[in-house]
Amino acid sequence: MAHVTEARSGPVVIESATPPICNSCGRVIPPHERGVKFLCPNCGAVIIWRCRKCRVLAKPYRCPNCGFEGP
Repeated sequence: MAHVTEARSGPVVIESATPPICNSCGRVIPPHERGVKFLCPNCGAVIIWRCRKCRVLAKPYRCPNCGFEGP
């Protein structure tokens, strides 16, 4: 007895992407914006994302892992 599978119509999503969120203001960083990502300077375990506006204004951020605060 053969196993029959139905063909699906439409696109198949293999992996969904989560947009980056600024650690300073909590806003979603759109792909066209010049945001920056870097590892926490203290623990190196977390990726910190910052939007362009927060970088220009030097708004503080906090590492959720170790609590390090930076400008």
